[in-house]
Amino acid sequence: MNESIREWEDEAPANGLSDLTRNDRFSAVLVILITLTALALGLIVRQQNLNQVWLYTNREAGIEALYPAAWLVDEKGDYVVRIFDPKARPFKTQFMVTIMPASGTTSVRNILDSLTLQRSVDLPAYRVLNVEERNIGGLALTQMDFAFVDADPNPFIQRLPVVVLGTDLVILDGDRAIIVTYMAEEDSYQANFPAFQRFFASLQY
Repeated sequence: MNESIREWEDEAPANGLSDLTRNDRFSAVLVILITLTALALGLIVRQQNLNQVWLYTNREAGIEALYPAAWLVDEKGDYVVRIFDPKARPFKTQFMVTIMPASGTTSVRNILDSLTLQRSVDLPAYRVLNVEERNIGGLALTQMDFAFVDADPNPFIQRLPVVVLGTDLVILDGDRAIIVTYMAEEDSYQANFPAFQRFFASLQY
């Protein structure tokens, strides 16, 4: 009898542990499946949000373009429009459309020199990286790539300066030059570039 009790006592913990292990394994697998499902749904929703666009229209400038739906529109500067991602930190990823007058004697080089001169004053460590003639969708234009350093002007805010990369696409349109600009923090420049390409492809003027 004592021997039977001892055997039962010896077996009980082993059987209980085995049951617990099976339950733990089932729970672990279930958690993994739920997590993977949530991630997949999150990616699907994120992709849908990225692909969702709104139409920007400026009748006075004769400009229309499709931009990411979650982004904000600013028309209060010396540009036609600045459209930016409010969630981007610390520098806000943005698209800009600027119009400059261009007479018959105005060249693209004149436009780029004017931009460079102004930015050299306004943007720390501004420098031109590359200028080249491009043909995008049958449209002949000039592309200028540039970089600068973005630092918070408020001395009481502690954050490291970041390198910002930018691209200008310059189109001569009669008596005006249309400059479409993309700027983003160096780390996110490539990731957001396809959105800029879609924005530019949708541009009507």
